[in-house]
This record gives sequence, C-alpha cells and structure tokens, in this order.
Amino acid sequence: MKAFKLIVLCLVCMVAFASCDRNRIITADQLPAPAQAYIQKTHPGIGVTYVKQEKEIFSTKYDVRLDNGLEIEFDGDGMPRDIDMDVN
Repeated sequence: MKAFKLIVLCLVCMVAFASCDRNRIITADQLPAPAQAYIQKTHPGIGVTYVKQEKEIFSTKYDVRLDNGLEIEFDGDGMPRDIDMDVN
C-alpha cells in the first residue's frame, strides 16, 4: 500500500511540475527562427506587441500579436497554424 501511495504522490508531483511555467510572455527574438523569418517576410515594418509561449506536455505553441492587430499562432517548430485579425 505504501508503494501505491508513493507512486500516486510521484504522479501528482510530475503533473504539478509539468504545469509550472506553461504560459509565459517572451520576446520576439525568442521565437523559433522560422517564425521570425515569416513575420519579417510577410509583415515588414510591423512591430510585435507580444509573444506568448504555451507549453503543453508534448507540444509548444506561440501566439504572436502584431502592432496592426494581427494575431498569428505558430507551432513549436515556428510554422504558422492560424492567423486572425482583430477588427474593432
């Protein structure tokens, strides 16, 4: 029974540690190189408002918002997955 409790405790700790630092704001130069190149090529002269890195257990994605209201989602390799325009 003690072994079972120890295993459960270890699993709970692993989940707790895995959820730490899952979402954080990073700088544009911390994006993968393909994402940086994509932004520079398709939106020259437009600044980056923020970049949010979202880590899951087996994947990472980046949400980028540009100064013109455009939001681009990149996968962990820096490939664009979704593009949205904020229309007010």
